[in-house]
Amino acid sequence: MSNREELFKINRILVALDASPNSLAALKAAVDLAISFDAELAGLFVEDENIFRLADWPFVYEVGLFTGINRRVGSAELQRQIKLQARTVRRTFSGISQRAQVRWQFNTVRGPVITEVLTAASEADVLVLGRTGRSLHRHGRLGSTVSGILQEQFGLLLIMHEGSLARPPLAVVYDGSPTADRALRAAQILSSQIDETKPLLIFLLVQDDQYVMRLQNQAIASMGDRDMNILFHQLKTKNALQINDLLRRAGCGLLVLPTHIAFFNNNQLVSFLENLRWPVLLVT
Repeated sequence: MSNREELFKINRILVALDASPNSLAALKAAVDLAISFDAELAGLFVEDENIFRLADWPFVYEVGLFTGINRRVGSAELQRQIKLQARTVRRTFSGISQRAQVRWQFNTVRGPVITEVLTAASEADVLVLGRTGRSLHRHGRLGSTVSGILQEQFGLLLIMHEGSLARPPLAVVYDGSPTADRALRAAQILSSQIDETKPLLIFLLVQDDQYVMRLQNQAIASMGDRDMNILFHQLKTKNALQINDLLRRAGCGLLVLPTHIAFFNNNQLVSFLENLRWPVLLVT
């Protein structure tokens, strides 16, 4: 095993789950990663303590999504519903994991969702999340869990959404920064581990055409693998909708994105991800 592979060795993958379609996409991606890296898969369901607190308030009612009828929801009823959801998620997780023949474990905990996810993720190499949970969000918005985790700058965060697959070829945005070097090495190893027959797509973030060749050579030197199939593209836009189209035309299956690059500042990363329609692996 090379030094690069040793630095990027994946032994444990954590996937935080609820009963949403985005969560199922996250689970399938996590299972695929576990198979590729012979890693242990850990599933987590968090009983959100804030929801239980809400049930103690006398003015909290449940409104039927289809009927529009509202009714008082007590703590006992809410706890029963959440326990049922936890059992359903565990059954789905264990069934998929067993069929895939990966090593797995599943935990249900109660507490603040982001805190519990980060605590569990401290023992994992990769954290996998669905783009949104079960709550209703305005179209395109990231879920509260993903938004909260983004603030914590977790090392490797894979964000999936319903109907998406973390498949090759992989694409990586590269600007020559240290974070971009880490993202490039991650993409390189993931690409070769998942399907080495597919090319790695490197999108060079550079405005000056004269700088393209220098950045391309820097990327090749950073990878250290002269035999790998690489396709370079020049990226001149920060518009997520235009990048969606570029990724589609390039046949990309997963975007590997370094978070600390000239591409973003302040809250631009959140805005970009809300408009991105691709599975993305964030590298800090």
